[in-house]
Amino acid sequence: MALINCKECSASIAENARCCPKCGSTRAHSRTKNWFEIFTTLSGPLILSAAGTVLAYITFVHQAETQETEQLQTMVESAVSNDAVKERTAIRLVSYLAKLDKLSPSFALSIFGSVARNGEDPKLRSEAYDAIENLMEESSFNLAKFDKYDQLEIFCLQAALTPAQYWRQVSLHKIEQFTADKVLKYEAASKLLSLSQDLSNPQSSIDILLSVPVRSNNPDLIERAIPILCKAVKERSGNTSDKDVVDYLESRAHEMSAPATRDELRSQIRLYVASALITKDQPVRENSLKEIARICALNPGLEDDTERLFDGIARNMVDADLRSTVDTVHNRLTLLKEKPAGRITQKS
Repeated sequence: MALINCKECSASIAENARCCPKCGSTRAHSRTKNWFEIFTTLSGPLILSAAGTVLAYITFVHQAETQETEQLQTMVESAVSNDAVKERTAIRLVSYLAKLDKLSPSFALSIFGSVARNGEDPKLRSEAYDAIENLMEESSFNLAKFDKYDQLEIFCLQAALTPAQYWRQVSLHKIEQFTADKVLKYEAASKLLSLSQDLSNPQSSIDILLSVPVRSNNPDLIERAIPILCKAVKERSGNTSDKDVVDYLESRAHEMSAPATRDELRSQIRLYVASALITKDQPVRENSLKEIARICALNPGLEDDTERLFDGIARNMVDADLRSTVDTVHNRLTLLKEKPAGRITQKS
């Protein structure tokens, strides 16, 4: 049997003795560690090291995401800053990052749309249009990356920003084909109305306003379009006849000669109101007003709506001369309505 020395008195004792026979000192037996204790002992430093690495990585990712968020916020703020230099920088930076797939197509499009709607510089709008066209020409950047609402935004921006009337009509035709349901039609009309308000080219506004907003037969959209349309027609060359616009409005109104719903009646009235405000031909204006009086006489309940229509248009007319025209037309219509009903119920 192996002998060992006592740790207290150094006497020789058996290896498996529980205590020293000389001094009585007991000795603690070393306990064999199980596998879990061994693993914990050995892996402790590794776990702490890995935890530190993970923590550092999470911190890095968070800082990177924070920095990226701040950069995106800066781009958005620049796009709506009304500062041409910042807006131009935003367009170029977004174009570059989108080509490198560093930005989502939808985000890039939203920046271009913000510049188009807020930028007052015609050259800046032209740059936004070129940026959209250039991105769409990239093989890696196509319509498949967009949902239907973003695709509609592209068509609307192309129609509003292109300097060429031919391509504007092509884009408007695409919109008509693309907007198969009422929701998309309303969305298209709202987008085009928003874009048409600040276009530097009056003909662009006229082309846009005589397309989807009118064809949608939504009375509220038509009402919103009237002040913009009147302003655009006035800003167009003074020598240019307004007959093309008036003829179109009247043709649309005549197509609704037997409307079945209240909204269709309201739309028809608004088309005639727009015609009466825009035309320089007094007989044409009188005919439009007579049609409004006739519709109101045959359909009780629409007179109050027509009164609110004129009030709303007058409030939204920025031009003092156009507001005066609204008042004149309104007063003339009031006189027509005061005539005996039998004299205005027959269609002119």
